[in-house]
Amino acid sequence: MKILKFVILKSLSVDCVIFGFNNNKLEVLLWQAEPELLKKFLATKEEHEQIKDIFEKNPALGSDNFWGLIGTHLPTEEDLDGYAKNILQTTTGINNVYLKQVQTFGATKRVPHFRVLTVVYYALINPDYHDFKLSPLAKAVKWFDIENLPEVIFDVKEIIQKSLVKLREEVQYYPIGFHLLPDKFTLTQLQTLYEVILDKKLDTRNFRKKIQNMGLLVDTNEKQTNVAHRAAKLYAFDVNIYNKLKEEGLNFRI
Repeated sequence: MKILKFVILKSLSVDCVIFGFNNNKLEVLLWQAEPELLKKFLATKEEHEQIKDIFEKNPALGSDNFWGLIGTHLPTEEDLDGYAKNILQTTTGINNVYLKQVQTFGATKRVPHFRVLTVVYYALINPDYHDFKLSPLAKAVKWFDIENLPEVIFDVKEIIQKSLVKLREEVQYYPIGFHLLPDKFTLTQLQTLYEVILDKKLDTRNFRKKIQNMGLLVDTNEKQTNVAHRAAKLYAFDVNIYNKLKEEGLNFRI
């Protein structure tokens, strides 16, 4: 692979919390980096000692038991939003996903050996809809149920939890939940998605009434196939209405 040469901001990093919806569960994508390739990717020869100091003390690079969020330190010549998108593309091969900044994590001892501020974004994708192209930088990439996370580095669990809170807030005002669904979906799938994200049971009649009153859904005139139960109608979302609601917001307090 081509090794890029740039200077990184040692005290500033970017992490991506990638949410997916699979088997009626909300999941998060975690990774383990390939240590030697990551060091070469991030550092010039002149920065070797600086990079060594940062990464040698990262537990995820010394053990297969630890997982981390997809992210890394910010190069001096990159802007935050653009680099977050670049991280996703480089690591997973995914382009054009919904990406939203959560907050900056800056507790003094969140990274024990060095003071690091981390700007966190969350992304929404459908795991079945994307074909991951594993980066050479990644030793492993895996989906985990957010209720059953593995051993993670530093404050990753706190970051995931606060990103989930942000998602729960925004999904009630913006139609972003559709990014977690396939192109065609049933009303039951849509309701289940919202129930999982919001962690509460919803009244089916009220939920469907609110959704349909938004004019956001398009009846595809198709039904499910190869299902054991009665086939349900398949819907898609209206792209134009979606873009309008994404800009203006919606009142979707359930």
